[in-house]
Amino acid sequence: MTGRWVAVALLVATACTAPTVERPSAAPEELIVSEGRSTIVLDAGTGATLRTLPAGVLSPAKDAIISLHSDPLACGGLEPCTYVAAYDLQGRLLEEWFLDGRYALPATYGPAPSAFSPNGKWLVLVDRDAALSTFAILDLSTLGPRSSSGGPGLVRSAGNRGKGSWERVMLSSRFSFDAIHNDGGALYIIEHPVAGSTAYNVRLYEVRSKRLVPEPIFDKAQLVTFDPTTGLMDGAFHASVAPTGGQWSYGLYVRRDGRPFVHALNVAARYATCILDLPGTRSGSSMLALALRPDARRLFVTDTGAGAVSEIDAETQKVRRSGSFAGRGGSADGSRALAVVSSDGSRLYATASRGIAVLGTADLALRSWAAPDLAVTALALSADGSRLYALANGAVHVLEAPSGRPIAEHALPSNARAITTVTVR
Repeated sequence: MTGRWVAVALLVATACTAPTVERPSAAPEELIVSEGRSTIVLDAGTGATLRTLPAGVLSPAKDAIISLHSDPLACGGLEPCTYVAAYDLQGRLLEEWFLDGRYALPATYGPAPSAFSPNGKWLVLVDRDAALSTFAILDLSTLGPRSSSGGPGLVRSAGNRGKGSWERVMLSSRFSFDAIHNDGGALYIIEHPVAGSTAYNVRLYEVRSKRLVPEPIFDKAQLVTFDPTTGLMDGAFHASVAPTGGQWSYGLYVRRDGRPFVHALNVAARYATCILDLPGTRSGSSMLALALRPDARRLFVTDTGAGAVSEIDAETQKVRRSGSFAGRGGSADGSRALAVVSSDGSRLYATASRGIAVLGTADLALRSWAAPDLAVTALALSADGSRLYALANGAVHVLEAPSGRPIAEHALPSNARAITTVTVR
């Protein structure tokens, strides 16, 4: 072969060969696992236990564990008292509070909504009895490492008070927590005027002026009658989500006739709208869940029992489209109704009584069933969207996210109840 043809051959070979591209490796991740006695930090890749922290809830910013103890010993013998402590993910004490009363994370009809403001700077706890609902609003905006001679369970004198600041709001027992604004100044609460009824009003409490606004927050366009004494809206709460920007808070409810709806509360502008045109009716096999796309522009409602999914435009507050698929009805057998959206927004994962439905958001079609034999109680996605972590049967099951193919299994304590992924920085 002459030199000219060698050069041509080399040129063709070079043109037809894809260049080698160095892809950046995904940032290492940790799994934060909540269980009754502690919070366990695992290496997401190997499943090895890295640290054991106090039991508590992870903040929305994934940088602090908030731990509660209704133990007089932790409060220097004061009774009733709730000791609240914030720890970073290395176990260092960030702040502590001593609250007069027996406070807990708020709950409504079932699953507890997030007690945090969307930006994680405020936390609401509640102490309820037959007469009063007392809300404690904790300021988390100044969390930072500090020295302390004690911790949960250690005897403290009455004068050794926590420095964490907080506000107390006392209302009647018919009120429960709904949402709090990112600036901590607007507390939204659910009022049940008639005991035992699912009819409710959304009310606003102005924290700075210590005032309950007289008129309820509601969607005037949806009301036929106006009677706040019996409740302007009616439905049983199922789930809530809120974008970190804090403008909206979305709650999924089911009316008495079984039809679901989304109550969209504009936390910043102080008004609400109800998204009523969701298809389907809840049945005994339904597993209703709510998920928000990472960019907060789309909201998804799923019912894996009935095989129904709807996409809501978060800007117009309208259902854009709905889809159906072969659902998996039957008893939930311990599984929880959960849904998450991939980081790129292309896939939607929703748990059923057994397995996880993998849905494409482009057409709302079912792609596959992942972990088809598992009753899943918690879900988390890796930051790059490549792995899906499912908590079931006392283990974290690691799945290839696009396909649902099993990759690994990490054993956990049997009472583990929540998992979250955290990128190591």
